[in-house]
Amino acid sequence: MTTLIASNQSAVFVKTQASLGAFDDPTAGSAPFNKAIRVVGTPSWSVRGAGIIDRKEVFTPWGGNSSSRTGGLGWDITFQTEFFWQFGLAYDLDLSTQTQLAALWLAAPWDITHPALATSLAVQPFFQPNVARTGSGIPSYSVQPFSMVYEEENGKRWEAFDCVALPKFSWEYGQRVMIDWTIKGSWRPVINSSNIQPTYVAPATEAPIIGVNCAVSFSGLTVGIDAVSKVTIDTGWTLNDVGDFRKPYGFGISFFRQDASPSIELDINELPETDGASPPVSIQPGWTDAQANTIGTSLTLTLTVGSSTWTITLDNPQYVAFPSQGGETNGYRTNTSKWQAIPDSSASPLIFTMTTSN
Repeated sequence: MTTLIASNQSAVFVKTQASLGAFDDPTAGSAPFNKAIRVVGTPSWSVRGAGIIDRKEVFTPWGGNSSSRTGGLGWDITFQTEFFWQFGLAYDLDLSTQTQLAALWLAAPWDITHPALATSLAVQPFFQPNVARTGSGIPSYSVQPFSMVYEEENGKRWEAFDCVALPKFSWEYGQRVMIDWTIKGSWRPVINSSNIQPTYVAPATEAPIIGVNCAVSFSGLTVGIDAVSKVTIDTGWTLNDVGDFRKPYGFGISFFRQDASPSIELDINELPETDGASPPVSIQPGWTDAQANTIGTSLTLTLTVGSSTWTITLDNPQYVAFPSQGGETNGYRTNTSKWQAIPDSSASPLIFTMTTSN
């Protein structure tokens, strides 16, 4: 009899590691469901590095290949999640009251602050792996790696450790806010073959954020917006391999680079196509700003969630290219505009702030 494994009959477990370089099994203990997260579809696990080294160029008396050898091994992992946040908590990346995505958020070089009833995550261009984010001599851009297990019901199991995660955000109007995670982790042979069925409890049952009630505002730019149909946010980070032959499988913890400025891309409907002045100074204000290489002060998206807000601020926005015709949405024209943050020592280029109202 053959058992077919469905993608929605599997579980992904993540856990911030207590130490660097050591697998910390997120399924262990009496309450493994607290470390399970909900993903969309099936995670992709791809072997990175040399993998199996083909030696067909080595002569044999009988022709054909010499035996292969195993080279450096690591994991490239991708999956998608909904965006969850417990707006009712003052600081829900704290280990005692964490959102289910906490281990993933902590594994990227955000500068994380948590004033009363708010959490702020600011993009940082620096990177340092550490098992703690706060304390004497620990920089704000510390990254806390995590261990990860993907397990199929009555199927296979994958394990990785020293994982770091890169998020990208997007949503369409009236749909869920989604996060695409790119993860690099260290190879680990599967030792524990037990199968655990997670039982999701709070905060694992928190509802996803829906992309509605989102206000868009500009400072220092003349673009006029009447409707927004899609949002894409890129932190500008990339994840790079670190070769380290001291390691059993030849890889150290992957490192982040700020290869590009953070950016926000909007599919928008510019009905009047004027700057709002009477008479209008510009008929196509987006093109005017792009042509003039105008650097604004800020681009802000404010998404209202009940009595709380998620605010996304891009500092010193400038057009990456002239606004382009994006096509039609439900019969009306849309344009695609993309802005990048120009670095400035006075502010972080991209900041997420989750605020809970009293």
